[in-house]
Amino acid sequence: MKKITVLTSLLAFVAFSAVFAQEKSDNGINPLSLRPVHESNVMYKLTLWRRLDLNEKANQPLFAKGTEITKHLIDGVKAGVLEPYDNDSVSTKITLEEFTRRLTKKFEGGGLSKEEIEAGFGSETSGEDDGWGGGGSATETTSQDSGNTETQATSSANADGYELFASDLYIIEVKEDWIFDKQRSRQYFDIQTITIKIPADLSSDGLEKELASFKYKELESYFRLNPNCIWYNAANTAQHKNLADAFELRLFNGRIIKKSNALNKYLDQVYKSPKEGLQKSQQLEYELLEWENNLWEY
Repeated sequence: MKKITVLTSLLAFVAFSAVFAQEKSDNGINPLSLRPVHESNVMYKLTLWRRLDLNEKANQPLFAKGTEITKHLIDGVKAGVLEPYDNDSVSTKITLEEFTRRLTKKFEGGGLSKEEIEAGFGSETSGEDDGWGGGGSATETTSQDSGNTETQATSSANADGYELFASDLYIIEVKEDWIFDKQRSRQYFDIQTITIKIPADLSSDGLEKELASFKYKELESYFRLNPNCIWYNAANTAQHKNLADAFELRLFNGRIIKKSNALNKYLDQVYKSPKEGLQKSQQLEYELLEWENNLWEY
């Protein structure tokens, strides 16, 4: 009996050692980092959130007509290539149905007016010939195919509202780590996630909402494998850049809206007003730049 107890303890110790070795081998590496720096080499780190308005002139190359970055992300989700997440913690995935629901803006009001009905609007759902060669509604036709649930879901969504265009989604948030690597004696902007925001004027309740978040590590591979994912170079159309290279070269302008803090508050909330938040954002940019430069002073 004593031998069995000793053997059991030995096996448990071996199993624990194997698990501990596995944890130790993975410890210190951020799984979201494209080029991870071991935590033992990180001398200083801040997590920053940047807001990119894609309508700004500096960001318009990311938002060129037909090649909007938001279009590529939406197409990637619909094709099943990209995995969308609920928020920038990227811990909870969302389904394609949920993604489509968030992307759909519901119709408001009580329907069409009498003048609009008499003008022929909405006749495609009345079951009669609308004069353009169509008889019956798309919803009725779709409902006949009971096996195609995805088409039914799309038809139902179209009956309740319309899907937002990629050009409507002009706000994205970039979450990144500002890291100083003491081994290489340089700083890194390590992008973690990119989040598409639904502007408040397109939201049903007038509040800005998140459409989906994506791991930048996955996006980088997606961009490089897709030659259509370009940063549009208006100065020289022979030298468009891939979106992965554009982010690597920091070819965008993003205002800092939050830095890591105990209460997880945005700068506007910390400093009580958008004006004060903007001023602090600019000040923070200068402080980070000055901090790096002062490391080499003697």
